[in-house]
Amino acid sequence: MSTTRALLVGRRRGRAVGLVVGFAGVVALVLVAAFVAESVGATTAAALTDRLLPPLVFYAPGPLAAAGAYARCGGPACLTVGVVPAVVLGGFVLVGTVVGVPGVNGGNPALGDVTVSFAAIGLSSAFVGYCAGVTAVLAADMLGFGGHGSGGETDGGEGDADEP
Repeated sequence: MSTTRALLVGRRRGRAVGLVVGFAGVVALVLVAAFVAESVGATTAAALTDRLLPPLVFYAPGPLAAAGAYARCGGPACLTVGVVPAVVLGGFVLVGTVVGVPGVNGGNPALGDVTVSFAAIGLSSAFVGYCAGVTAVLAADMLGFGGHGSGGETDGGEGDADEP
């Protein structure tokens, strides 16, 4: 039962928060770098960010959610990783529009559609990754390695405070 609870709710809140916040930071950093490179006309930097941003937005949530599930961060944290790129993009455009950054157009009606599409793609990718991570945890537990039957808690102190 403790493995199921660890997989669904999460047992390592610090890792879960680190997973989500760290991924949001990386996405924000690459997005700002892409915008700055595009604004100043740096073709080399723009080419680098053009090659780095799409895989980060579209492909990274799945493996990150799988790793989060394997680390027993819980379903909510793993699925939140899928929505992070859309939230960061929406926040970037909102802040850029409010502050008045040239080149950031928050009044574009297609931007809402793009943000919702990013969220749907990321969430579905994170769900598949989460399912793969859960499968890996259950297979490791069945084969006898990966957690000693206690939900992977071998470090003895990072669990929930209400656990006996």
